[in-house]
Amino acid sequence: MFPCTALENETATGYIQTSTDDIETIFRNNIPLQDSVIYTQVPRGLVVSLDSLIFFEEDSDEISECSKCVLDIIGDILLFIDKPCIIESNTPKNTYQKTCYRSDWELTMVRAEKIADYLIKVRKIPPEKIRAAGFGAMMPFDDNVSFKGNLNRRIDFVILNRNNTPH
Repeated sequence: MFPCTALENETATGYIQTSTDDIETIFRNNIPLQDSVIYTQVPRGLVVSLDSLIFFEEDSDEISECSKCVLDIIGDILLFIDKPCIIESNTPKNTYQKTCYRSDWELTMVRAEKIADYLIKVRKIPPEKIRAAGFGAMMPFDDNVSFKGNLNRRIDFVILNRNNTPH
């Protein structure tokens, strides 16, 4: 379903890009599904937001096989840029009702942990570089960013790069 591509030659040289603009360019050049991705530069770094349906079926906490290629590319980028990443899972209200979980927060926490676990175990991201957080329905995309579709149901990859984000 998703094309698997290696990091483009310009990023495979071993030169670690440090500015948030450079990190965003690396993601834009390598992540498929650009119509489903939102990039937001914030004081803590870069937020790369993808619809959670890319990774999980609506009522599931199991990573879909067809999304592992996207996670592999993200893992390669994270290894290359060598920056800490927080995986934040979000969902619309009451998504949990068709699952075994007691709250949206619990569902999103498990999803974020499963993505972190995949990146650590399969892509060999150092565990100290990855954190997982679930927000349930507490952090909706309202008027705070321009967005396409319903990205209240999303996975955010927050690349921490505090000293190199334009203000």
